[in-house]
Order: sequence, then structure tokens, then C-alpha cells
Amino acid sequence: MTTKASFLKFHVTPTVLLGLSLLVAPCAEASGVKVLEPRLSTVKPTTPELDEETPVQRLVVKFHEGTRVRLRGGVMRILSEERDLDERGRMQRQHITDVRLSTDVSELQRIVDRQSRWGRPVRLFRDPEYTLAERKYLAEERSGKEMADLDLYYELPLEPGMQAADVNELVMQLNALDSVEIAYAEPVSWTASVSAWDVHGNATANYELRQGYLDAAPGGIDARYAWTVPGGRGKGVRLVDVEGAWNNRHEDLPVFFYLGGEQFQDVEWRDHGTAVMGVMVGQDNGYGITGIAHEASAGRQGIATQSMASAIQHAARAAGRGGVVLVELQAPGPKAMKSCACNVSQCNYVPLEYWRANFDAIAQATAHGVHVVEAAGNGGADLDDPAYRGAFDRAHRDSGAILVGASSANGRTPMCWTNHGSRVDVHSWGEKVVTLGFGDLSGLGEHRGYTGSFNGTSSAAPIVAGAVAAIQGAAFAAGKGPVDPRAMRALLRTTGTPQAPSSKHIGPQPNLRRALQQVLSR
Repeated sequence: MTTKASFLKFHVTPTVLLGLSLLVAPCAEASGVKVLEPRLSTVKPTTPELDEETPVQRLVVKFHEGTRVRLRGGVMRILSEERDLDERGRMQRQHITDVRLSTDVSELQRIVDRQSRWGRPVRLFRDPEYTLAERKYLAEERSGKEMADLDLYYELPLEPGMQAADVNELVMQLNALDSVEIAYAEPVSWTASVSAWDVHGNATANYELRQGYLDAAPGGIDARYAWTVPGGRGKGVRLVDVEGAWNNRHEDLPVFFYLGGEQFQDVEWRDHGTAVMGVMVGQDNGYGITGIAHEASAGRQGIATQSMASAIQHAARAAGRGGVVLVELQAPGPKAMKSCACNVSQCNYVPLEYWRANFDAIAQATAHGVHVVEAAGNGGADLDDPAYRGAFDRAHRDSGAILVGASSANGRTPMCWTNHGSRVDVHSWGEKVVTLGFGDLSGLGEHRGYTGSFNGTSSAAPIVAGAVAAIQGAAFAAGKGPVDPRAMRALLRTTGTPQAPSSKHIGPQPNLRRALQQVLSR
């Protein structure tokens, strides 16, 4: 087992240390040492994981826990003198010596220097080292689980237009280094919606009655019942969406409390993010649509100039304990299936927590008490397939996120293209979702656009995120405080409306009436 001393081994001001001692004192054991559930290392792939033509945007490299490899002056250095006893123990368990580590770091630098198509190593998580160390420590104290040292992650930026075939050999060379826990090419992330849009114009109207996902079970999540419960409109909850772009000026959106990261300058990205926000926080103003948690405070975290893992970490800090982070994207993963029966362009796309840096960022977020809702993706894949090497086996690794599949608007039948499997917790509508953007209901300009065709796990996930915000808001209003993320996930699973019989497991659809009655009766 791993132990955690009641002090921190990093450079911070006395003020930070005092704050930490006050925050974690109630969790410390009498001996001053906390026993942590150990973190499992990643199983390295033995063959290339991605199709050769898969677009990739960066290489991610993580050194083993305890190695304390840090970037100094643009060069990776080994800070062996700063290791604590736990870190030394982790290195010993991995049979890594300082001689081996030094050789591997030098070899990594040599491999990188051979080509000009990728940049020099930079930190994947850009927050100051003391901030990452502080959040790691607090997450471990709150969860009792060992968290990853996010400062051991590095990225090698790639030239635009590169494909997996260009870097597969390099990835295998990096994974051959004993001191490297995992190296992989990160594919370009895409929105988790499916079809194109048939745009035409109508006058702005009130479309709430067409939002069937707001209806009572079994068809919807019974959001209208939640609105009769104090706090059930999401008041007091901070909700942050992580993706590419949004139209902050849409007539039916609130003012965002948080504007993080850079956005893509593409209207399709903007429409997608705007549609997602509408499902969750579209305003109750007598026109347009009404979001599930329309009294929640909404924020956005753009990914245009940072990794998804970094964006998740920033979003979690903004949302805070009891807040909600929505991970709306997907990416091409291992080729578990040779072909797909539908949605061929996204065949084998998987949830973003498949990649270790994203997983570690999500795990730390949920350890901090942040609810993370994640689109399961539209790749048509069984996430229990051996091709994923146990990445979605909850017994092997569990980020604490709520993974969301997609069903038909009528009948709760899994959509042909939805990812499925034991790791998928819940589902909701993956088609015919009425929300903001795109303009096929009302095309009176980008600021007044509405759609009746939002789809994919992109539409299902914000429905679930809105449900989580409604439950958390009601818990706050009742004086019950933040709900533990894993308890929230279990609540949705046990109180939801079962999916239609199918070989594809996507879990139940949230039922806010039953969930709120159970939460408020405790």
C-alpha cells in the first residue's frame, strides 16, 4: 500500500502550506500517515493502436511515478534530491534506478532531436508545479486514492496534418524505455454529434413543448418535476463545458461565469457548443427553449490551444466541489471493429478517458468532488472489447466519471452507432433534441438559431449533465452539501428508467423524480 506523509514535498509559500493543513487536518490518521489505494500503471501497447491515416496532434509521454522528471530551462531534468520516501519506494517497485532513468531521459532527448516534424518537450499540464502538487495532495486526502503526478506528463507538439503512420515507430521507441510509463499519439478530438443539418428559417417561438427529453419518465428525465423542487433548477451549481467553441451572444444563453481557454473560429464548432449549452442552461424566458438546469452558473473551457487533459483540469478547478464538468468530445481509438453498420465516418471512436492523461485529469477532478459527465462516443464499439486492454473495465480502472450512451427519442433503444458496454453508466436521447444553434427550427441569424435535430452522444451527455446539476442544486438547497461523484453516478443508475432490451448495454435514462426523492429522503 502507499502512504502519504502529512506534509508536502514541493516548493510553496508558507501561506499555501497553512491553508493545506487546515483543509486536510480532519482526514489525517492519528499517526500522521494516510494509507492510499495504489494507482495502477498503464499497460503499454505492443503494436500501434491507431489506424495509419488517423490525424494526430501531439505525442504524450509520461514518466513513471516517483521519477521526479521536471522541465528546467526547456530541458528535462531529474530532481532526485527532491524525492520523498514514497517516490523512492515507487521507483524501487518499478525496478528503476537513477542510472536507468538518466539513460532513458537522454535517449528520449536523442530520439526527439532526430526529427524536425515535432517540437521540443513541453509540460502537458501548464499550471504551476506547486498548484499541481497541491491539488494532487488534496485529491488524495479527500479520496483515499493515489493520484498521478501530472507534472510527469509531457507533450511533443506535432506539425499540422500529421497522421498516426508518421509517429507510430516513434511511439513504440518511447514505450520501449523502462522509465516511461506510457507514450501515445493523441488523435484529434471531434464533436460527438452524427448527422448534417437541414437549415431553413422560421420565426423565433417557444419550443419548450417540443423538448421531449424534459418530460416525465419513461420518455424523458422529468426535468419539469425537478423545477418544482427547491434548487432543482440547478441554482448554486457551476457547470463547465469542455470543447471547441460557443456563441456566447446567443439570445437564449446566460452570461458565462467562466471563459477559459481559446476557441476554434469555426461556425460548426460554435453551433455544437451552443447546442450543448442550450440543453443544460437555456434560459427560462418565455421564448426559445428552456435548459434542464437553467439556474446553474455556466462556464466554458476551450481546447484550441491546449490538450484535452489540460482543459479538463482547468474546467474542474473552475467548477469546484459539487460542480459539473462536461466532456463533450470523442476521438478515433483502436480498431476494435473492421467495419461499422452505420455512422461509418466515426467508426471506432471512443471516449476520451481511454488516453491516460485524460483519465488521470478526470480521476483527480472526481477526487476533488467534481461531477464529470463524459460522452461515450459514437463509434459503435463494445467498450468491453479486448482491443481496449481493460481501459473501460471498472474493476481495473475507474475515473469516477459518468459515461453516457445514446438512445432513440422514443423507446430508449440504443442508437445503432452508440458505444456500449459495462462501463457505460446511463443514457439519454441521441436524436431529435431541440436546443440552440444550427438554425433548422429558426434561422434568423447565428444569435437566434434553434435546432430540432441535435444528436449523438453529444446530445445525450448534456441531458445527463443537466440532470446532475439539478440533483446537486436540490441537495445544496436542502442543506446536504456536495454529493460525492461516485454516489451521484450510483444514484442515476439505481433510480433511472431501464433501457429497452438490447445486447448493447447503455444503462438507464436518468429519472429526476425518483433520484430527487431518494436524495432528499436521506
